[in-house]
Amino acid sequence: MPRSQEQYDEIRKQKKQLILDTALELFAENGFHATSMSQVAKKAGVSKGLAYNYFESKQEILDEIIKTGFDSIYSHFDLNQDGILSRDEFEHFIRNSFKAIGENRKFWKLYSAIIMQSDIAESMMEKYGDRSQTIMQMLNQFIKNMGSKDPEGDLMVISSLVKGALLVVISAPAFFPVKQLENKTTEACFRLITTK
Repeated sequence: MPRSQEQYDEIRKQKKQLILDTALELFAENGFHATSMSQVAKKAGVSKGLAYNYFESKQEILDEIIKTGFDSIYSHFDLNQDGILSRDEFEHFIRNSFKAIGENRKFWKLYSAIIMQSDIAESMMEKYGDRSQTIMQMLNQFIKNMGSKDPEGDLMVISSLVKGALLVVISAPAFFPVKQLENKTTEACFRLITTK
């Protein structure tokens, strides 16, 4: 019995995801530049031609991996999409960032490694700079609304605090209990912006 269009679409979706998952694993283990499309295809158990049927290049694979990772974090920012960040939304964003990183440590380990490579970092800023700018403006306004007298400075400190804590979760989760680190980081953010 021939397959339906839905079955073909599902098979295609599964193959594409297999290639993405395999590339993520290899990029995280060996580095982006040291991994070839042939290696990705071989480890995924597909032909190189089929891999190129889904993705034009390994850069396109990386772009898709990064987009998925960012979307997993930023989908929990400004939940009601009103352009104004509430206290609950801010806390949810921080806590969900810890959760997302804990659930997908391999991606964030890769992200941490590639963000240090200037050519990739520049490419990411070109693609995500506008979105990042909007988020930073909303965070700045939220910090002002919380009573901060130095919202720009507090935003830098909060960003560094959260990124540093998340780096611990990525690279050395046994160093601190993750839930305790999440709680203390969240508390510190609120302490910083509400005691001015």
